[in-house]
Amino acid sequence: MDNYKNAVEIAKNIYWVGKSEHEGMLHCNPYLIVDGDEAVLMDPGSPLDFEEVYRKVTEVVSLDQIKYVVLHHQDPDLCASVPLFEAAGANFKIVTHRWTQTLVKYYGIKSEYYILNDYSNKLTLKSGRELFFIETPYLHFSGSVVTYDVTSKILFSSDLFGAYSRKWQLYADSNYLGKMKEFNEQYMPSQETLKPVMDVFDLMDISMIAPQHGSIILDDVKKYIKVLKDLECGLHLTDYTRSQAKEAGYIQIINEIIHRYIALFGADEVYEILEDLDIKIALDAMEIISHSYKDNELWHEFFDVVYSKKGIEWIAVLETMVRKFSLDYGLPLPNVYQQIIQKIEIQAAGFVNQISKLQVENNHLNSAIRETEEKLLRCPITGLYNDNYFIEYMRVQIQHAIIENQENHYAVIMISLDNLAKIKYLYGDKEVDEVLRNTAYLLQELQMEHSMLFRLQGAMFAINLTGRNKAEAVIIAETLRNNFSEFEGFIEKLTVSIGVVSMDEIHGKNRTESPEKKIYEIAQIRVGLAKRTGMNNVCSESNFELGQYKVGKVLIADTDRVNVDFLKNHLEDNNFKVFIADNGLEALEIAQIEKPEIVICDVMLPQMDGFYLREKLMDQSMTKNIVFIVLSHLKNEDSVKRAIELEIDYYFKKPYMISEIIGIVKNKMKSVVL
Repeated sequence: MDNYKNAVEIAKNIYWVGKSEHEGMLHCNPYLIVDGDEAVLMDPGSPLDFEEVYRKVTEVVSLDQIKYVVLHHQDPDLCASVPLFEAAGANFKIVTHRWTQTLVKYYGIKSEYYILNDYSNKLTLKSGRELFFIETPYLHFSGSVVTYDVTSKILFSSDLFGAYSRKWQLYADSNYLGKMKEFNEQYMPSQETLKPVMDVFDLMDISMIAPQHGSIILDDVKKYIKVLKDLECGLHLTDYTRSQAKEAGYIQIINEIIHRYIALFGADEVYEILEDLDIKIALDAMEIISHSYKDNELWHEFFDVVYSKKGIEWIAVLETMVRKFSLDYGLPLPNVYQQIIQKIEIQAAGFVNQISKLQVENNHLNSAIRETEEKLLRCPITGLYNDNYFIEYMRVQIQHAIIENQENHYAVIMISLDNLAKIKYLYGDKEVDEVLRNTAYLLQELQMEHSMLFRLQGAMFAINLTGRNKAEAVIIAETLRNNFSEFEGFIEKLTVSIGVVSMDEIHGKNRTESPEKKIYEIAQIRVGLAKRTGMNNVCSESNFELGQYKVGKVLIADTDRVNVDFLKNHLEDNNFKVFIADNGLEALEIAQIEKPEIVICDVMLPQMDGFYLREKLMDQSMTKNIVFIVLSHLKNEDSVKRAIELEIDYYFKKPYMISEIIGIVKNKMKSVVL
């Protein structure tokens, strides 16, 4: 093995800083990125490796240069040494997934956390250098991530692409694929979990793969990605049938195992085993040609010799492969495995019933969780995904767009039904549900490739568009607007107000840590502008700086729930943010915290009546100028006089005309929102 006593520069200002000697077959690789006066340490390792890792890190940088430590998941071989770096005087932030943070804190980590989920899975260094974190759930932990350095195009892949290595070397050679397959077959849960992540990697421009275990992959990274994309984790499938295996005396199967051992340990080590068997071998291919054993004797004898010559480590490392061969071809499990299993079963007998019960309970719980999650993420009326899923979906799509430099080809269309509140008032909730279903139908009719539909709150829908620029999104929005105007399937004529926003509008000088939230906010604003300019409009531009627009807030204080719901629906359809209070004290508290532009209030409120609420608001400079509207069954000479004394802006007696109230609210809001 090469001498790796010092840090190794694997790319410009990027170093391998691991321990050069390891007992066993699992070798760990910490990495260090140096960027000016900042450094990022990847997966610093376990306390067993600390002394050597610390020495190599401080060869390259001083401790105070380490600003971030990235933890890709929670295993101790990866991150248990963090408290030792802290004790040595390092002061850094821990960059990790929120689920990983809940576990690694138990190592005694005291540093501040940079929870990558809160920063759109991105870390930007002072120089502008960007590290992107791609979530790889259940590979092998729910909070697992990998890191992509945009500058070097290196993928720091954590456990993915790792390998067992008795004779470890820093860079992968021609035998590495077999070692990598064996490791990932056993370590990763399923091909269904692995393939979607590999699909993402396949689209990326990756110059090098730097795994936590095993060796660094320098050449032909696409080949290694394809191998894992197609890998049946925990399985080893061949084209042989059981009958073919028996006819050949298991030679093909054992040759498969020999090849795997060669990949892991080398041909010389494997040849020592074959020397003790009554067989003929082809030395160039290192394969069995013939043997003198009867039935399945060779199958058992081969593993007996492996165990006697090489010990339990060689038996354990291919356990998954041997078990699958036994199942696939109807072979008995080799004697040595049966003996080991028997010992384990005897030791574990007392736990079987308890584990079975826990598994049953866990299955029920997982099923309930999946059902609950599905209900929480979908609109029960339209079947479309809802607001919660929309934000998360945008976050992932935006992350991919940034990585692939496709910011100019990502847009969101937000749609609001203009007169849904009127339909609810005239016809009731059943007709509203029918309108929502018909809306989903119309949107699905126009749905195109690389688009996703969502039902948001109230009368709002959204379309996520990938691979489309803003001009194309506006054309789609205009088509939608016309389709709704012409559609005759609604109980009344229905129009829509639409807002369009593209990713490139917020990327650059308006860059934000949460682009999905900013896009959502701007789309809402533009829907509001479309409504305020006459409805049945598409708004794709805003004559204000991003982030300066303020959505109007209205507080309704009333005990009449029918009136509250009716008024609230109309206000929200006009894109106002509405707060509700059913007593005077609650209304005062909300007004002091939220500072709405308008309060709509009944006089007869419990705990504090409407007049006293107005008086309390006038006592404070922050709330004295709030527009105050009274809607009440009580309206006589005394109450009107009291209203005039308190400078109440409007006083209407119930029942009132909703169009008049909405018109007043719009006019009063103009100075705020336009």
